[in-house]
Amino acid sequence: MTLKPRSKTLVAAVTAAVLFALWPAPAFADDFGEIVHHIEVRYHAHRNYRFLMAFAGWSVKLWPGIGVREVKIAFFENQNLFPSDPDKDLDEILRQTGKAGWQQMVKSHSRRRGEISYVYVQPSGKDLKLLVVNLEHNEAEVIEVKIDPDKLEKFIAVQEHHGHEDVM
Repeated sequence: MTLKPRSKTLVAAVTAAVLFALWPAPAFADDFGEIVHHIEVRYHAHRNYRFLMAFAGWSVKLWPGIGVREVKIAFFENQNLFPSDPDKDLDEILRQTGKAGWQQMVKSHSRRRGEISYVYVQPSGKDLKLLVVNLEHNEAEVIEVKIDPDKLEKFIAVQEHHGHEDVM
C-alpha cells in the first residue's frame, strides 16, 4: 500500500505533533526543576534513585482516592553539597519562588545539625501544590506534590474511622 502525497503530509504532521507532545520539557522549566538544576550544576551533584523516583511519581496517578495528583522527587544523598554554610544562591532562588505564586509556610534552620527545611504552598485551581526543600551538608531533597484537598480530607477521615474500629 502506498500513501498519496497528501496522506504522507498528514502522517508526518501527526507524527511531529505526537513527538512534540511527548518530548520532555527542560529540567528547569518550573520552580522544582530550577532548584534541582541549581543543585546539580553548582555542586556537580547527581540525583539518586532517579528512575525509582520517576516511577513513584507516575504510580501516584494509579491511586486517585488519596487526593495526590502529581509528585516530583529529587534526592541527592551521600554528596558533599554544602561544606560550610548552605548556599546563599539557592536561598535567593527559593525567595524568588514568591514571584511564581509560592507562599512560604515554614523555614526551619538547625545550626547544630546544619539542616535547613523550607515548605512552600501554592494554589493551583481547586488543587494545592506543596514544595518541600530540605538541605543538609551531604544531602538534599526537593519534593513537589499536587493534591486535591477535598479528596485528601476524605481519605484521612476514612483512615481515622477505620483506625478507631480496629482499636475497639
